[in-house]
Amino acid sequence: MFRRIVVAYDDSPQARRALERAIVLARNHGTRLITVVVEAHLPHRPATMGEVEEEMVVGERVIRPWLAAARAFADEYGVQVTVEIRAGPVARELVRAAEKVHADLIVLGRRGRRVPWVPHLRSTARQVSRRASCPVLVVP
Repeated sequence: MFRRIVVAYDDSPQARRALERAIVLARNHGTRLITVVVEAHLPHRPATMGEVEEEMVVGERVIRPWLAAARAFADEYGVQVTVEIRAGPVARELVRAAEKVHADLIVLGRRGRRVPWVPHLRSTARQVSRRASCPVLVVP
């Protein structure tokens, strides 16, 4: 059913649960798993390319241990993981990553609590669900 699954990962408890679910799906379907880490904390003011590149290098140093843990976890299940690091707004970059590999499913963890009296609240999961051309699994 699924040939390519994109999973969002940031080493949070929610992301670990999403990764676990994606690994089980990938193992059961013989699927290719693409783990996407998005560096969303670039300078918020107009920055030079050097400043942006420096921020990305620092971010990658933090991200590498996360990815090593994710790969080790996937190895336990016999699932190979491809990793992609992107920079920009999280929802946009997840959707772009999924489109790039023609993903059949995007998996991401749900953060925070639903606030029923604020219907216009824009969560990453909601944005991804609205923009993606494939199904989105939001893991609680």
